[in-house]
Amino acid sequence: MKINVVTIAKPEQDSYSRICDHFVKMSGRYAKVAVHDLFNAKVTRAQEQGKAQARKLYADLFDPWLRRGLTVALDPEGKEPDSETFAAMLEGHAEVTFFIGGAFGHAPEFLKRCDRSLSLSKLTMSHKIAKTVLLEQIYRGLTILHNHPYHK
Repeated sequence: MKINVVTIAKPEQDSYSRICDHFVKMSGRYAKVAVHDLFNAKVTRAQEQGKAQARKLYADLFDPWLRRGLTVALDPEGKEPDSETFAAMLEGHAEVTFFIGGAFGHAPEFLKRCDRSLSLSKLTMSHKIAKTVLLEQIYRGLTILHNHPYHK
C-alpha cells in the first residue's frame, strides 16, 4: 500500500517535521507513506490576490495527484470518523492520497473531484498540526488493520 499526504505548505525542518518523520517511519512497517509539500512563488502571489485565485492554484497543483487511488480531502465540513472507521477507509486500497489545502482551504469544485472529504476535528488547527494529526492517524489506522497493540 502507498499513502500520499499532499499539502500546500513550505517544507520545513522544525519540531513538527520531526514528529511527522517519526510517524512516516513507523508506518513504513505496513505501507509506503510519503509527504509532498507543494509551495512556490505562485502560491504566495495567488494568496495575495485572494481566496478564489488561491483555491484555483491549489487545485491546479493537486490535479496530478487526483489520479492516485482513493483521494481524500481534509475539509472542516467533511465527515469526522473515529479511528476504526478511518482504518477501514484505508483497507483494500493500493494507494490513498490525502490533500491538505492552503490557507484558504479547498474550492467546492475540488472537493467534488475527490472520492471523500474528512475532518480531523471541529476545532481549527494550523496546517502543521493537521499534518501531524493526520500522519498519527494513518499510523494508528495501519496498526488497527494489522492488529498491533499501538491502538489500545
